[in-house]
Amino acid sequence: MAVQKESEGPPTPAVESEESKPSILHRNDFVLLHHDIKCWIVRIEDISLLEACCNCTLVHFLDDKLLIRRTLGDCERRLENSTFFRASRGCIVNLSHVKQPRLLEDERLSFLLSDGKEVVFSRRQSVHFRKTRGL
Repeated sequence: MAVQKESEGPPTPAVESEESKPSILHRNDFVLLHHDIKCWIVRIEDISLLEACCNCTLVHFLDDKLLIRRTLGDCERRLENSTFFRASRGCIVNLSHVKQPRLLEDERLSFLLSDGKEVVFSRRQSVHFRKTRGL
């Protein structure tokens, strides 16, 4: 007499041990930005600056800016770190929009962007930028 095993039911899918990471947005990718009823399709390369504003982010692109409902940290995780750099706690700068870098008297970096905005790095990020970028 043959012994039959009881069926254990359908196979269960493997559970991922870590959360899936969002895909990185590269310089030629496009992103849909929206706030309430207004929407923009913006190329990542056209974003010059991202600024923290409470739990939202103010995105500067071309001649416009838009407040989106994502934290600066969420945005940073999606951006390519060879193009974007966290200048301070509340600011991420697109390095391809830098018109003129300067070293301030207190050893902090200051970048003048092509749209006329000035971004002053924190002391810690100035040191980090100079170490990682070989300056």
